[in-house]
Amino acid sequence: MEILGNLGPSIVFLGVGIILKLWPPKEVNNFYGYRTSFSKKNNDVWKEANSYSGTMMILGAVISIIFSITITFLYGNNPGRSNITCVMGSLIIVLISIFYTEIHLRKVFDKDGKRK
Repeated sequence: MEILGNLGPSIVFLGVGIILKLWPPKEVNNFYGYRTSFSKKNNDVWKEANSYSGTMMILGAVISIIFSITITFLYGNNPGRSNITCVMGSLIIVLISIFYTEIHLRKVFDKDGKRK
C-alpha cells in the first residue's frame, strides 16, 4: 500500500501531462494550462508552452515513477523516509520540467513573444 502513496504525485503529474497533450487549452487563460508570465504573452507562445510542457510532464512522470518504485524498495522498512524522499524527488522533477520548458520557450521566441 505504501507504493501507491509514493506514486501519487507521479501519477498526478502523468495525468496532467496527458491532459495537456490530448486537450490543450485553446486560448490564454488563468485557469488551465502552463501558466507563466512568458507563456501568456500571446496564443503562439501559449500553444507552444502547453505542448512542450505536456511532453516534459509525461517524461518527468515516467522518471518519477521509476524513482518512486526504486526508493520504495530501498527504504521498504522505513515508510516515512521513503514517502518524504519520493515527494521531494517528484517536486524536483517538476521544477526541472518547468525550467526546461522556460528555456525552450526562450530559444523559440524573443522577449516579446515573436518566433525567432
